[in-house]
Amino acid sequence: MFNDELAWIFSEMGDMEEIEGNRWESLAYRKVAANLEGLGEDIREIYKRNELRKIDGVGAAIEKKIQQYIQHGKIDAYDRLKQKYPIDFRNLRKIQGLGPKKIAALFVNLGVTDIESLKSAIIGHKVAVLPGFGERTETNLLKGIEVLSTVGASRVLLGRAYPDIEAIIAYLNSTGLFDNVILAGSARRMRESIGDVDILVTSSRRKEASDAFIKSEYVSSTVVAGESKVTVNLKLGITCDLRFIDADSTGAALQYFTGSKDHNVHLRDLAVSKGLKLNEYGLFREDSRIAGKDERGIYESLGLEFIEPELRENTGEIDAAMKHELPAIVNFKEIKSDLHMHTLDSDGKNTLEDMLLNSRKNGLEYIAMTNHSTSLKVAHGLDSQRFNELNARIDEISSRLSIPVLKGVELEILRDGSLDLPGNSLKEMDYVLAALHQYVSQDRKENTDRIVKAIESGYIHGLAHPTGRLIGSREPYNIDLDRVLEKCVENHVFLEINGYPERSDLPADIVRRMRESGVKFALGSDAHSISDLKFIRFATAIARRGWLTPEAIVNTLSYSAFRKLLAR
Repeated sequence: MFNDELAWIFSEMGDMEEIEGNRWESLAYRKVAANLEGLGEDIREIYKRNELRKIDGVGAAIEKKIQQYIQHGKIDAYDRLKQKYPIDFRNLRKIQGLGPKKIAALFVNLGVTDIESLKSAIIGHKVAVLPGFGERTETNLLKGIEVLSTVGASRVLLGRAYPDIEAIIAYLNSTGLFDNVILAGSARRMRESIGDVDILVTSSRRKEASDAFIKSEYVSSTVVAGESKVTVNLKLGITCDLRFIDADSTGAALQYFTGSKDHNVHLRDLAVSKGLKLNEYGLFREDSRIAGKDERGIYESLGLEFIEPELRENTGEIDAAMKHELPAIVNFKEIKSDLHMHTLDSDGKNTLEDMLLNSRKNGLEYIAMTNHSTSLKVAHGLDSQRFNELNARIDEISSRLSIPVLKGVELEILRDGSLDLPGNSLKEMDYVLAALHQYVSQDRKENTDRIVKAIESGYIHGLAHPTGRLIGSREPYNIDLDRVLEKCVENHVFLEINGYPERSDLPADIVRRMRESGVKFALGSDAHSISDLKFIRFATAIARRGWLTPEAIVNTLSYSAFRKLLAR
């Protein structure tokens, strides 16, 4: 979290310096922001070792600013720029098509500082008349605001929030004031976005425990501090409830506060039908508690299989549990590979060696390296010659580190459905992941035909982020997913589940609908830095929420078994 806060400050300084016309300062701040996001450890630890200057892009001036932020929680140069430009860059930059130059023009000409003032300017048709905008841009910006609103201002993406949540739980455990600390709520169900955090705790020193939580570095303010519940605003932008529970009711409380609401209502109705009463304190027959100390006991006492948290959405899981027909969904420990990542050879932030070493630290057996192909200029895509050079380095580093690596590509599907690299180059690749990034039409058939042509080419193994959505900034592409699915099954092409938080693509409801089609799914983090490698966990969470078993996921195969599958 600390790295992200500091990276955002430098990113915003880059935007403001661009408005000022200071191109080199802007580039310097953006470079250090990108490198801070890619760090594999808390920058405060690097500061303690007096090694800030070892970070690429950190010279004497930027080092002083980092030191000031670590020591005093502020950067004077940032505060001065912010007084001049009181702009909500964080949220305005989420709107597709809004970069620093356009934000600057909106601020200078119309006084736009946030989404509300932008919306007012659009409704008043003041934006279209600005140089470089026009009616089409105005319409697109309004649509971008509407798409952003679907996430909700009070929600954050789980993949972005989860490291902070884990850090909070680790901190609470480290205080010695809690006997038990358990994550509940939608974060435990691994929903793609969350509106708050629920943490259940037991403690014999409630007042001291509450104070320790309230005074932690993760909390920005206190909403309420009661004897049984403390509610705070977290710095990550949402609230957190810390609930004190009795040890004997741990299972019942965990079941109740994990939710979902609809799942709990169905479960309580089932209890009533059996002459029982279920609440956060236990499962009761009249005044006698028959279960509640652990979660499994609750479900078993109701005649159900244990239902994993990710399945608790009241979408058929209770009926399946009654019939003992729940699938044995994949466990994260069964995932042996990450089949989508990038290095600084295209648009990543870390070296090939860094990505391999950190993948191994995360417990993976092998990975696929899938840098972008040549036509995606914005991502510095590689042509055949650069891929040849990269693949030679992959062979050398993979051998030296004893980490199996599949030489791969995230391959552009061109406007006519042809592929971005020649066939002889693709034959040299171990793993070809095709993707639609550019020239996407509003026409459903046109988009679908492009994808189907690529699938039927005989060169690709998987289809990356199939719907193309970016949560909060871009709606899914207009494509016929059923036809795409049919062609993937016919041609033995995998469908990717992309764990990058803003993508979370395929969505879990679509995964579940497709799970009995015979298609195989491939999980990828889409990591662009060391810190992104953790996103393979969220791809796995989508698979779990989509009711997938290990057999449906190619990442559960050993390296040798996966190579054999690719060969077939």
